[in-house]
Amino acid sequence: MVTRNRWKILIWGALVFSIQGAFAGEAWLVITSDPPGAAVSVDNAYRGVTPQRPSDTLRIQVLPGTREVFARKKIAGKEYAARLTIEALGGKENRVQLNLREETARASATPAALPVETSKPRYGTVIRPGNLEVPGRNF
Repeated sequence: MVTRNRWKILIWGALVFSIQGAFAGEAWLVITSDPPGAAVSVDNAYRGVTPQRPSDTLRIQVLPGTREVFARKKIAGKEYAARLTIEALGGKENRVQLNLREETARASATPAALPVETSKPRYGTVIRPGNLEVPGRNF
């Protein structure tokens, strides 16, 4: 039979290992941008603005792994942006320097028109107007 002191030792051991695992798993992104003051998103989620002073940084806690960092700033009516994929390592600070460049619209970025389907429907059932009954909406 396990005594009360042994239970305490087991509980404290489990607590120490769980705390150690939690701290070892965190990763920090330390982000700066040129020019400063850019809105930053990590994995398509807004996370803040880079500081105006060069000595300051934007610190963001993330899960370890591959992270997509995106920054955008509007200057004199022009959009500036930078995108960077980084491998965030757990248990340390990962420095990220974003150099924003002016965005230009590319012809390849314009979506092509989808083809118009003119043949028969793919499904065998065709519902013609007047043959469809919607509960509570039949006039």
